[in-house]
Amino acid sequence: MSTAADSEIHWRPTKVEIDIAAFLRNVETVRAMLPSGSRLIAVLKADGYGHGAIPLARACTRHHVAMIAVSLLEEAMALHEAAVDIPILVLGPLTDDQIALAAEYEIVIGVTGPEMLETVTEVAKRRRRPVRIHLKLDSGMGRMGLVESDLAPATELLAHAPFVQLDAIYSHYSTASDPSHPHAARQVARFREMVGTLREAGVSAPLEHMANSAATVRSLVDPGSFVRVGMLLFGGESLDSGKSALEPVMRWTTRIARLKTLPTGSPVGYGATFVTERESRIATIPVGYADGYPFRLSGNADVLVRGQRAPIVGRVSMDLVTVDVSDVEGVALGDEVVLLGTQGDETISAEELAERSGTLAYEVLCGVGHRVPRTYIGG
Repeated sequence: MSTAADSEIHWRPTKVEIDIAAFLRNVETVRAMLPSGSRLIAVLKADGYGHGAIPLARACTRHHVAMIAVSLLEEAMALHEAAVDIPILVLGPLTDDQIALAAEYEIVIGVTGPEMLETVTEVAKRRRRPVRIHLKLDSGMGRMGLVESDLAPATELLAHAPFVQLDAIYSHYSTASDPSHPHAARQVARFREMVGTLREAGVSAPLEHMANSAATVRSLVDPGSFVRVGMLLFGGESLDSGKSALEPVMRWTTRIARLKTLPTGSPVGYGATFVTERESRIATIPVGYADGYPFRLSGNADVLVRGQRAPIVGRVSMDLVTVDVSDVEGVALGDEVVLLGTQGDETISAEELAERSGTLAYEVLCGVGHRVPRTYIGG
């Protein structure tokens, strides 16, 4: 049970700092990449890629972002309950009950299949009030979206659904991050063909969107369209161009909890996978894989201490990580340790951690656990 003294307690020093000002500068950088008339949809699914969707959505509202996109209805409802005053699009599939709830709260529904479209038309007819939708076409991702054989039944449904408000038609690239892959061009051609089929049958929408972060950097954006951007807003640098002006938004830190000198030949951590080859200063920091710091970084990553790199040694455990700080001059108990972000002239990026652990920067950011508190600056 919480007490009045709780606010004075200093909890574990492991935390994440989110720079809202950097996020908004990234918004403006992305806007500058877009052709005239294109509008930005900020993708804040997975709790804003681990950064915290509600504070970032509020920042988007202040900076006139056209729309927020999330994956789940519960994500959309959380934003709605937080009084985020901006249209919210749910990209993921919804059950019949969820469709009715989304319509009740005027959440924009991404229709990802023919069954969803049938339910939307039934809900709209029953409510006799507009239900806003974006209709997804499968142009070659092979996951969600209508395929060619779904188009004729879809046009028939929409022709008799006056309360279904079709705001946009959209699709999703699967290879936009690879300039050498021909599939992106095939997807565009297929999308155009499917949109043309719908238009010939009398179904059209004022806007379309297909471009994601990778497509935005590659300028695969049609003027006047929506553009769905997620990773770029968080300073993602997975592409070779357009990245220099983007800034990381997340900084993950902790502090040294134990500092000891071990003699040559001392094992460190579970499994004794690391044994000191010299007298070593070993720092233990209160963070682990339960917080989302990947186990695969065991003995395979650096942290920053006093502005310089220090290697992780031994296994990453559930709650603790050990670091060899023998070469860090003046290191002391309580020193700040940067897991992700900048300290002095050194930076550890999500891309670096992803490469070392054999995963994606997306997973690194989304994986930072909820027991790591977020603090917000610059907003």
